[in-house]
Amino acid sequence: MNRNNGLKTFALVAAVFLVLSWLRLDPGSGEQTVRGGSAGQDGGTAGDDDGDIGALDEVVDPTNPQSNLVNDPTATGPDPKGLECARGKNGGATDKGVTPTSIRLASTAVLDGPAKSLLEDSPNAMKAVVDKVNKAGGICGRLLELRIVNDSFKADDGLRIIKNFIAEGYFALPVVPSAEGLGSAITSGEIAKAKIPVVGSDGMRKEQYAEPYVWPVASATVTAMRVMAKYGYENRAARSFAIVYDSKYRFGIEGRDAFRDQVRALGGEVKAEIDLDPDLPSYGSKVAEFNGAGKCGQGKCDMVAMLLLPETATKWLKGNPERALRYTAGAQTLFTDRFAADCVQQYGTKCEGMAVWTGYNPPIGPLASLPGVSTYVNDVRAVKANIDVTNQFVEGAYLGMSVFVEALRKVGPNLTRERLKAVMDSMTFTSDLSSPLTWAPGRHYANTRAQSFAMTVSQGTFRGWRNEGTGFLQDPAFG
Repeated sequence: MNRNNGLKTFALVAAVFLVLSWLRLDPGSGEQTVRGGSAGQDGGTAGDDDGDIGALDEVVDPTNPQSNLVNDPTATGPDPKGLECARGKNGGATDKGVTPTSIRLASTAVLDGPAKSLLEDSPNAMKAVVDKVNKAGGICGRLLELRIVNDSFKADDGLRIIKNFIAEGYFALPVVPSAEGLGSAITSGEIAKAKIPVVGSDGMRKEQYAEPYVWPVASATVTAMRVMAKYGYENRAARSFAIVYDSKYRFGIEGRDAFRDQVRALGGEVKAEIDLDPDLPSYGSKVAEFNGAGKCGQGKCDMVAMLLLPETATKWLKGNPERALRYTAGAQTLFTDRFAADCVQQYGTKCEGMAVWTGYNPPIGPLASLPGVSTYVNDVRAVKANIDVTNQFVEGAYLGMSVFVEALRKVGPNLTRERLKAVMDSMTFTSDLSSPLTWAPGRHYANTRAQSFAMTVSQGTFRGWRNEGTGFLQDPAFG
């Protein structure tokens, strides 16, 4: 071989090698691969028929409002090159519970038991949002698949079900209407260990606000109790207070402590603390204690606060406890039309003016005409025509699922739990349903305000709710 032919052969071999390297082909196997995968050399995953590809440079479709913002600081890591917020182009199975066509979600609910009337319709509100999203094509081409399992408001059953959800590989737990099981999953460390997001919870128990993977949308029970105590003292001239609370469930004990501490900080006196076991059929002896001369008998309590489930409160009122001299109020557990009607049946005209506090804008008076509130009402009634739209746990479930959906959209096609966490920890959600909600790392008290609505009674019948005009009042603990 002469020298010129040798040089030509060398140049040809070099050119072929360069082309093969550029194409990322293995000359020995002839199979196309994407570098990375389980070995973790480049941080990616091997490609397959589902469309998974290795993590490369971030690209964004600027024409698609659901795609990520360029260099979005809230997203963890870059988007794989070539991903788009569209079916078949979204990156496939990007995390547990995520496929090219679906996002698997699960939640515990309360369909029977002591909190049934309060929480049984929360799944319908969640479904209203899911149906609307899926009808529009899902999130980046992925439909939402929501599984609901009843835990009867039992902590042990709820914990067991949530552990099963984690083991079965669901992506996230949106809303979780049953606070008891969620509370057990948080305190036992299951949520933190699995790093499974819980978005849009009801705030009934304080641990929801301390767990890095839980983002409540409600004002906490303790917030409502502090706000109503401050309002009673400053706006209703109350100086002597009483609280009737649920002693079985954590929300009652935490709320009692917050109310008592706030009253004392204001200079008021707590004359009575009545603990009720919701499993008892009646409370004759407790009512007698409450009505005693040393407590609230003969109008000695200016304000009475009730922190009870609806069924428990109805049994309490049946015993005819002494009415507060100036102001009777309860947390949003009592904000349902059914409880208001039961109140009148058991307590008569004494229910007139009884107030409930909530962190939301219910469809009452002028608030009902707010576009977001009107949309909420129409959406949930499309699922269940006779649903109680004033039930604040129904409204909260709708809001919580809406927040979750918005976070998914901000994450975009490369959907992972960590990217969702990063988005939630820098997110502000503004809607007509509540005051603006903002979360940050280590600060998940997004809703720190509450406002009051009162029952109206006429001719022995509940006639609806009226806005007391308080507006959203700030929790003094965050003021």
